[in-house]
Amino acid sequence: MARFTLAELERQAGNHNRAFQHYIICSKAGMKMSLDVVKLGYAEGMVTKEEFGNSLRAYKKAQDELKNDVRDKAAAHIQAFGRL
Repeated sequence: MARFTLAELERQAGNHNRAFQHYIICSKAGMKMSLDVVKLGYAEGMVTKEEFGNSLRAYKKAQDELKNDVRDKAAAHIQAFGRL
């Protein structure tokens, strides 16, 4: 989240290229909000196809690493009963 905040501060300061580098790093760590910003940057021509593709693959890998049976069972239990 700190990296995303840093990206936002860089964007507000007008340092768009630097901001997108922070968004890319953050999206590679698995943050969906950053991936969405990178996708917009790609659509606007601020991010290259290669950068977007690498970010998307790294995001997917980070999300896959977070998934496991225990976490899924705990989430299902919380959803069903409101607590563990």
